[in-house]
Amino acid sequence: MKNTKDFYNKTAQEWADKFYNDDAMMPLLEAYISKLPENAKVLDLCCGPGYESMRMRNLGAQVIGLDFSESCIQLARKRNPNMAFHVGDMLEDYSHIGKVDGIAVIAGLVHLPNEKLEIAFKEMSKVLENKGLILMVVRDGIGKSDKSSYVKIDDESYDRDFYAHTLEELIRYSAGIFKYVEEVVYEDESIWKNYIFMKPEE
Repeated sequence: MKNTKDFYNKTAQEWADKFYNDDAMMPLLEAYISKLPENAKVLDLCCGPGYESMRMRNLGAQVIGLDFSESCIQLARKRNPNMAFHVGDMLEDYSHIGKVDGIAVIAGLVHLPNEKLEIAFKEMSKVLENKGLILMVVRDGIGKSDKSSYVKIDDESYDRDFYAHTLEELIRYSAGIFKYVEEVVYEDESIWKNYIFMKPEE
């Protein structure tokens, strides 16, 4: 069975075709960017083909994108030639990108079970400035969703490891690394939750 990275390499063009023309997250991105310094440097972690990277740049941020799917990064670079995109894993060191004022991880943590969250948070902390803000967009709930994880494309089976998380889980596994600030609500009764965390001064 193929894995999460295989899934996004296979479907990169579909995500680009769908979401470059979908501005549904603009209210959330506007709210997040408004909380950062002017011309803030923002890491779009698990950026996919770069559609939300594009929107954050249009809102005035200096955006760097990182994703482990080579196909997604290839498309992101093609669609956004004036932005820097890197192939990299959120569970491995990517501090070569330099320091950033903010990190947006939009539907990236859904691919991590609880036991890997702390690793991801520690890697984020390496690049985030003190008092920097993280936007975490997660599917609300607990545990792995078989329905969202297991998919079949062109007779190939994929397990994209799709996990829901509660705010309590995020707070628990980021303890000592980040501090919870607030929830940003821009649509009613969504199964997706938008949380902002901050890196305290060391």
